[in-house]
Amino acid sequence: MKSKFVPLLMVSLLVMFSATGCARKNKDVKALQAQVGVITDELVRLDEALQETRASLQDEEGHRNQLKSELQQSEGRIGSLNEEASVIKGMYKTPSGFTLPSAQIQQALKSAGYYKGALDGKVGSGTRAAIKAFQSDNGLNADGVCGRKTWAKLSSYLSTK
Repeated sequence: MKSKFVPLLMVSLLVMFSATGCARKNKDVKALQAQVGVITDELVRLDEALQETRASLQDEEGHRNQLKSELQQSEGRIGSLNEEASVIKGMYKTPSGFTLPSAQIQQALKSAGYYKGALDGKVGSGTRAAIKAFQSDNGLNADGVCGRKTWAKLSSYLSTK
């Protein structure tokens, strides 16, 4: 009797351990599924946040470009106002503060053969182009600004008419 009972007991224990193992595996699978669900929810949240961030960056880039354009327009208006102010005063002022009568610059450039326009006392694009050409031909920094070094060479043409 003993020999029949042992295998039956072993089979019963085996079934019981298998059932316990399956139950444990089932709990493990459910726990993993729950973790995957949490991770999936977090990924969805992060993806939405990323999309919002990208949209904000695009908005900011558009705003930056608009400000850049407005800045360029303002700089152009400032340049025009500076030219108008120099015409009103009849004076040309360099960024470093060197000041000259505008008409004298044009007269010297005309005498040197670089300026073809009217002697109107307006240091505009034509006068600046003539200054650049003069500077380039005379070994000066061709920036279109009639500073001290440029004027030192250019002023000698005032006495020559």
